[in-house]
Amino acid sequence: MSCNQPSDGDRRLLDKSGFAQEFLRRNPRYRSDYQKVMRARRGSTEEQEVMARHWGLAFPVRAWLVRG
Repeated sequence: MSCNQPSDGDRRLLDKSGFAQEFLRRNPRYRSDYQKVMRARRGSTEEQEVMARHWGLAFPVRAWLVRG
């Protein structure tokens, strides 16, 4: 087991964002959507944002940096 991945017993120690990351990392549909978007390197940022919104993800700091 990798030291970067929590064991089952350690998952109770995750904060909300850590739990969400683990959930998505293990979700086959999310992984498929992510791979499709990332495979298309020529894909627009808009496609990435649509996929992220579909899964309830938000990156307010990143949006601020891009717009600022």
